[in-house]
Amino acid sequence: MKILVPVIDREGLASRISGHFGKAPYYAVIELDEEYNVRNICFIENPRAMGYRPGEYFAQQGIDYVVIGEGGIGVRALENLRRYGVEVLVTNGETLKEIIESIKEQGLKPYTGRGCPGKHGLMR
Repeated sequence: MKILVPVIDREGLASRISGHFGKAPYYAVIELDEEYNVRNICFIENPRAMGYRPGEYFAQQGIDYVVIGEGGIGVRALENLRRYGVEVLVTNGETLKEIIESIKEQGLKPYTGRGCPGKHGLMR
């Protein structure tokens, strides 16, 4: 299982979740085994630097789930992810470690919002 989490730093399991999906400086790709143990974590810079929109880029990368905080996700990113069958989940965790613990306890809920339509600066 591959899980994508927008983060503001690259500190392993202590990495903190970003306030908004598309404005995150980095993304953690977490691979979990069948028992939800971490097999691998890698960090990717925001693909905007390469000219790609994050939702579109990651939707095509074989990601199973995206975990977002309460800050949200843009409408276009959400549509792209859902079109490719990527489920978007919501967490109130602040670090990758907390998010993984919630996944193990099956404590993450599907995101039911429609996405954030507004434009705003880099959020942390």
